Amino acid sequence: MFKKSDSHSQLDLFSSPTEYFRGSKKKEYLKDGSWHNLFRKEVVMRVDENIFSVLYSEGNGAPNASIRVLVGMMILKEGQGWSDRQLFSECGYNLLTRSALGLMSLEDAEPVPSTY
Repeated sequence: MFKKSDSHSQLDLFSSPTEYFRGSKKKEYLKDGSWHNLFRKEVVMRVDENIFSVLYSEGNGAPNASIRVLVGMMILKEGQGWSDRQLFSECGYNLLTRSALGLMSLEDAEPVPSTY
């Protein structure tokens, strides 16, 4: 079943990484010119998920993982020269990588290896 990603990710008061940063770290994390914010805005959010909807049957099966996140993961993996294991480690624990993919909350789940 095809499910389009939410295009407006909102920071959560209790699970947002910004709540754990202070001073210059918080400013750098939120700065529009930071690589992770640019990647999310210029790459991940520009992926047109609708063209992939024909690959999913209507009403059958579990909803798909975010196409935007999957495409972003592929680009980061190839661009950084990461293995699959490194990619999933970065997506799980690196706050900048998570932000680059649009996983803005600590509770946002990254796709599992079986969907990648």
